[in-house]
Amino acid sequence: MLLKVKDVAEVLEIIEQHFWNLPGYAERISLMDSLGRRCAEDIRAPGNIPDFDKSVVDGYAVKARDTFGASDAMPALLEKIGEVAIGSSTDIQIDHDKCAYVPTGGMLPPGSDAVIMIEDTEDLDNKIIAIYKPAGPWDNTIKSGEDIAAGQVVLEKETLIRPPHIGALASIGLNDLKVYRRPRVSIISTGDELVKPGSQLSPGKIWDINSYSLAASVTRDGGIAELKGITGDDRPAIKAKVADALDDSDLVLISGGSSAGFSDYTAGIINELGKPGVLVHGISIKPGKPTIIGSVEGKPVIGMPGQPVSSLVVYRVVVSPLVRRMSRQPDSRQTLLKAVCDESYYSSPGREEYLMVTVYQGCDNRSHARPVPGKSGMITTISSANGMVVIPKNKEGLYKNEEVQVIML
Repeated sequence: MLLKVKDVAEVLEIIEQHFWNLPGYAERISLMDSLGRRCAEDIRAPGNIPDFDKSVVDGYAVKARDTFGASDAMPALLEKIGEVAIGSSTDIQIDHDKCAYVPTGGMLPPGSDAVIMIEDTEDLDNKIIAIYKPAGPWDNTIKSGEDIAAGQVVLEKETLIRPPHIGALASIGLNDLKVYRRPRVSIISTGDELVKPGSQLSPGKIWDINSYSLAASVTRDGGIAELKGITGDDRPAIKAKVADALDDSDLVLISGGSSAGFSDYTAGIINELGKPGVLVHGISIKPGKPTIIGSVEGKPVIGMPGQPVSSLVVYRVVVSPLVRRMSRQPDSRQTLLKAVCDESYYSSPGREEYLMVTVYQGCDNRSHARPVPGKSGMITTISSANGMVVIPKNKEGLYKNEEVQVIML
């Protein structure tokens, strides 16, 4: 059976049409667990922050007009009538020619509208305070609601939560909040030849690579990877495992079983499990041509190539944008770097090729891209690379010293 391949751009458009508006399911989590998540609602302050007028320095609360004209030569002399305790309210009343000591963060006594820094004062006899510098109204203070007003949006919906945001939310007394849930991505590896790492290898067997490399990719993109284990080339068993995975996950990745071979059941299983079924079977991409994109009752199911390099290339180009969208992370496809190609490279026209490269800083202070030799079945091809260069399908390769755009891995 010949695959009806589509260009990468067509595939991404199909994915966008079918999956881009998947609902962003929300969950409520503790403030301390929210770092790096996307806020799922506008968060408004329940009250003023601060909710009282306070001092931002150690000093004396005064009426600003009582200090006008004060100087080293002619200080203003005010009567000290008390002290404000930090963390407590106060009933001290500041009238004309009176003052009270107030610590940093302390409440301003009623009647005061400024604070003189203690460095600009002198305690003459524990009763009279000499003021050597004038203050304008509300100097060295923060008024109630000046930082955050009641009802003000402190954090907008879709905001990626960073440490300063957590501080701001703590300042309004928030202990938990609604964030977008990380998508659950089930990963199923298929093939009679696969065994779990740590198991004893027998002749003809290989350790499962793709489950782990794909799981790491999903985690990096903000999803929750759920390894569903290895299933041999048994159609009913694969179908049952995919059906179970659809029940408790948002996206299913099936490693292996995507080509047109006798034992490759994925396309048929997707069509049987629900509508609309297979949307794409074959992408004009090298490596990764036999990739399947399907939808089962609105949930994406993707048949990944079994070869390790092909699988990771397809993930980076096709799956990563979807996982990042579902987890409300920024799209990483535009993480491009300009570099000089170190070697000429021949590419067969007809498919968009993704060439593994190692990017390094040359002695000419320019970024260089060195092609990594290897085949799609060799994991060292991609483990030795830190980037990919896209060779358009109508281009026959790259020239030495040609400037290229590198997708960083």
